[in-house]
Amino acid sequence: MACTEVVVVCEPARSQAEAANARLIAAGSEFAARAGAKLVCLIAGEGVAAQAATFAHYADEVLVADSPLLAHFDPYRLLGIIERVVGERKPLAVLFSHTHAGIDLAPRLAARLRVAVASNCLDATFEGDTACFTRLVYRGRLHAKVAIDSRPIIATLQPGSAPLPSRSTPGVVTTVAIPPGKPARARPLRTIEPERTGVDIAKSDVVVAGGRGIGSKENFSVVSELAAALGGVAACSRPLVDMGWFGVERQVGLSGNTVKPKLYVACGISGAIEHLHGMRESRTIVAINKDPDAPIFRVAHFGLVGDLNEIVPEVTREVAARRAAPASPQT
Repeated sequence: MACTEVVVVCEPARSQAEAANARLIAAGSEFAARAGAKLVCLIAGEGVAAQAATFAHYADEVLVADSPLLAHFDPYRLLGIIERVVGERKPLAVLFSHTHAGIDLAPRLAARLRVAVASNCLDATFEGDTACFTRLVYRGRLHAKVAIDSRPIIATLQPGSAPLPSRSTPGVVTTVAIPPGKPARARPLRTIEPERTGVDIAKSDVVVAGGRGIGSKENFSVVSELAAALGGVAACSRPLVDMGWFGVERQVGLSGNTVKPKLYVACGISGAIEHLHGMRESRTIVAINKDPDAPIFRVAHFGLVGDLNEIVPEVTREVAARRAAPASPQT
């Protein structure tokens, strides 16, 4: 396979974009290595020079388009930039995160180039010279392997936390021109910024999530107390967001956030496929549910059957006691 480039289209660091970029760069780096290709990051926006310099520690090259014209998401202008990069550099692949921006841009690019696109992929690899992707179908109920023969390969990858590849020397940062274009065909009328909670559940090593089984909003305190005792963050399943108890920044699942912590504790969560999609890659999963047949137990490494409002406080007390106990002297 001839050495070429794999371009990953990163997003300005807002909301969940930072975690999405990490997963995209990590997956793109592995994909490029398997293809014997260079990894190139493309970042476009206003005030993204510092972010581009950070990406240079993880890629062979960073292409940056920094302009007030890109202060707001404009798919037409962004698509023009990406098309120019593809036309000039002839990359093997162009990869996006499966975010609102990636879902918008990837199929537009594929349609312009008349090639295939694989969306919502869990991984990307090669079988011989054929690019293969594992993607979710039927709302995550099944996994399908798809092969793409067209070039460039275009795909969107599921966002989530991931360790970034380290480099001994930073890659080069190159400024790319913004193609002249007509006034935006779509313009924002109002930007609603998400509430700044200071918590990014996708980055935490310990996540304790509560679901409908907690019974009432007041009972959620048992989830928060266990999360605090473990040094982690509290999260929730979609029903609690739908009821207005929490914002989507706390939600784990297909329509919320994908997490991959060292420890995930599910309290009163039955385990709908949409929720499992957002946490099943956790290193250790503990489920607490009064229904022994709940689907969550199928993916859990450890399970406790019973009333979470009785079990969780006991677990919290045990965790706190063990943390407070003096360390045993080594012999």
